Amino acid sequence: MRSNLKTLREARPATVGRASRERWSQDIEAAVQVLWDQALDNQGVHGQVSGIGLAAVGSLGRRDTGPQSDLDLVLIHDDGAHPELSGGITGLSNDLWYPIWDANLELDHSVRSIKDCRGVAKADLSASMALLDLRVIAGDGEIVQEAASTVLADWRAGARLRFDDIVAEQRGRRATFARLAYLIEGDLKEAAGGMRDALLIKAVVASWLAERPSINYEDSYEFLLDVRDALAVSTGRHQNVLRLAYQDDVAQMLGFSGSGGADPADELLAAVSEAARTIRAAYSDVKRRASGRLAPTGRWRGPRFVRGRAVPPRLKEAAAGVGELAGELVLTGQAGPDDPAVLWALVGEAAQRDLPIRLGTLVHMQRAGAGRAAHEDWNREQFERVLGSGRNQISVWEALDTAGLLTEMIPRWAEIRNLPQRSVIHRHTVDRHQFEVASLVPSMVSVEGQGLETLTARRRSALLVSAFFHDIGKRPGFPDHGERGAEMIPDILEPMGYSGEVIGDVQLLTRQHLLLGDLATSEDPYDPATWKILSDAVGADPEMLVCLHLLTQADASSCKPEAWGPWKASLVTSLVSEAYSSLVHRPEQSA
Repeated sequence: MRSNLKTLREARPATVGRASRERWSQDIEAAVQVLWDQALDNQGVHGQVSGIGLAAVGSLGRRDTGPQSDLDLVLIHDDGAHPELSGGITGLSNDLWYPIWDANLELDHSVRSIKDCRGVAKADLSASMALLDLRVIAGDGEIVQEAASTVLADWRAGARLRFDDIVAEQRGRRATFARLAYLIEGDLKEAAGGMRDALLIKAVVASWLAERPSINYEDSYEFLLDVRDALAVSTGRHQNVLRLAYQDDVAQMLGFSGSGGADPADELLAAVSEAARTIRAAYSDVKRRASGRLAPTGRWRGPRFVRGRAVPPRLKEAAAGVGELAGELVLTGQAGPDDPAVLWALVGEAAQRDLPIRLGTLVHMQRAGAGRAAHEDWNREQFERVLGSGRNQISVWEALDTAGLLTEMIPRWAEIRNLPQRSVIHRHTVDRHQFEVASLVPSMVSVEGQGLETLTARRRSALLVSAFFHDIGKRPGFPDHGERGAEMIPDILEPMGYSGEVIGDVQLLTRQHLLLGDLATSEDPYDPATWKILSDAVGADPEMLVCLHLLTQADASSCKPEAWGPWKASLVTSLVSEAYSSLVHRPEQSA
């Protein structure tokens, strides 16, 4: 274990992982402890001094320091004069900080009394959260422990009043840095679903406003730390944005080898996406519980007792086997966690009523085998009920995915799960993009006012299902994902019990879902030859043309704004209008 500050910089770890972070944190602490003793000697104190302690906060306080992390140190004192120090508290702090700077180590430092700690924590949300990780390194451990206990007690006492600030802080970061799960070059720390959100979960749980989330998010946090550390080793700098230029090196360092012909960097991004979605889901779970507990009608009263025994809470039944509790959908006491009918009822009610399903309920059902049972006993009515619910469905699919149910219900979904899209027009991973498209289809309108509700039952099913699966064929190295997806559709839909007619329609829409945009921007939309190309593609069927138009609008609208501007939308509308008119009036013209 190294103890010399000047050699500490050269000893930065070249490996990543939890063990590496712990060893590096221990090396830093050992060096700082030697520095502490030297600083006391400089101040004429031989031995220890009472009422002054050196504490770590931030990453060093949590012992997850990376190769390029700052040293976050706080000198805590009892506000006394301390005449035993020749230069007082100021002299001691100078003897601590200057050697660290001279060693070219990044330092975030402060000198505070316990009163100062309380004041800073009350005034600054970020500082308050950082001080929750306060941990003694050297000196008087009792004064550090007193400061830590006081800050924690204040955090718990004031958390109810500060919860809105906590939510606003996270919302502000999401607006600034977007969501890590869907970014090609995301900020591992600040983006929604990143490391700061994981620390926010910990802080909310520490406040006693909510219990721990129902899913394990700690492993996801550790993985993001691994990525951060690999990035630091690769670049030699302290940074949190995973730039394209460094992704190959980081992927190699973390052992991504490109299994099955995949790009190692894409595997890395998929893993980052999964970690971010897990952290995001855990944060949403904790936030929802805390919000419910703070709501005027949501005061938590603890368990009910009858004759000295705890009894289950009274539930408002929403559907067979489904109850509502504190604004969340859960299982009733009589429902079987392995029952696919109950799982379908849960997702259907959640989408229609815009209510979340308790994450712990879905995890319980996944462990009981409900996802595999739902795959064997597919409920087309409930599936399309969710698909037709609009924007409400996104949180439902995300919750099923987080709990590990979606890939059990639809095994081939695993092939696009968290798959990044290296395209300038896309905002989301492939799987989330399909959620978005499906959610937008019900609000789309075609050239003569046709929409989802005006379609025949067969075509309504085809449009909803194709929106959910239109990009199922996307893979790196396969340029024509529409054709590949169309080939995959029968294997997916036949076990679901769809008729051959619907499957054929879905194949057509999947195969041709890019055609309208390509024709409108490369051909003359008023040329009968262009109408003929489009007519042939939809089998000269006006209703299929309407379906393709609705799907095209939803698909493009889910991308970045430049993918569906007014100019392109007007060209597509003109082409569809002309082609539709030619199809509708063709029999009259031939007569």
